Amino acid sequence: MKRNYVIIFSALLTLAACGKKEAGNTTIVRPVKTAVVESSSEINKDFSGIVEAVEYVKLAFRVSGQIINLPVIEGQRVKKGDLIAAIDPRDIALQYAADKSAYETAAAQLERNKRLLERQAVSVQDYEISVANYQKAKSAFELSTNNMADTRLLAPFDGSIETRIAENYQRVNSGEGIVQLVNTNKLRIKFTIPDAYLYLLHANDQKYMVEFDTYKGQAFNAVLEEYLDMSADGTGIPVSVVIDDPAFDRARYDVKPGFTCSIHFSANVGTFLEESMTVIPLSAVFCDSDGKQLYVWVLNGNKTERRKISVMTPTGDSNAFVTSGLKPGEKVIIAGVYQVVEGETVKVLN
Repeated sequence: MKRNYVIIFSALLTLAACGKKEAGNTTIVRPVKTAVVESSSEINKDFSGIVEAVEYVKLAFRVSGQIINLPVIEGQRVKKGDLIAAIDPRDIALQYAADKSAYETAAAQLERNKRLLERQAVSVQDYEISVANYQKAKSAFELSTNNMADTRLLAPFDGSIETRIAENYQRVNSGEGIVQLVNTNKLRIKFTIPDAYLYLLHANDQKYMVEFDTYKGQAFNAVLEEYLDMSADGTGIPVSVVIDDPAFDRARYDVKPGFTCSIHFSANVGTFLEESMTVIPLSAVFCDSDGKQLYVWVLNGNKTERRKISVMTPTGDSNAFVTSGLKPGEKVIIAGVYQVVEGETVKVLN
């Protein structure tokens, strides 16, 4: 019996030893995902923006008086020339009538003195006085005529009443706001870019695509309108674009000032970059323990090689521009980069 136990125990030890030896000789091949290093001079960025009206104005009377007609309400669409408000014209009408009479009298007197002067029946001095009186009366009459016209406040362009500031039968002074009128047919998109990206606004082949948060999945072409070539308050460079796309049907896409949107920007920055500039996925980049030097894992056959690189800036599409360290066509590992070791044998999955 004891002899049988010894035989069994010896056999188990032999099997265990064989198992350890076999496991020690097995090479583990790490599966990795890779990407090909590309040469590219196009950069892409995404920004958040807000819609603003191109034309907006606070309308006010140029004369003082009591409002007797205020037919518009907030949100109402109006056409150019539509009545916005009217004030009581009675006092102005009285002054208009007086100035008109004085003007007609002065014009008649000037005409008489002109004929008399031709016959030398009046002095040159009297004629010059009649000319001065005529000019004075004419100016007063023209002012009264304008004042009469200014008792009616008309829309200067097609738009919508954003805010009604005054109320009917309220007495207002000249220059006091009555309504805020905005042109919702002409819109601009305002957004801010970081100071470091100012050079992008000087790049070639700039393209802007605007996607409104209320109409996800539909992007519209836009063109650069203007930008401020400085950061006034340190928050970035203010930029505005306007939509220039026939597909932007205002009847279908009811976009209004205050709506939020995303701006996708792309440009060719080849004139600013080195010829050796390459682009890789940002996930391929990792750093050393002190965070100063950047690296990627490059494949030489199926072996890994840690390579120093210099990165210019992310492109906005989870990619990075590499200024040195890589050549187009090389393969870099793009996942699990902190688990890979130098010289390791790997298997490409993609």
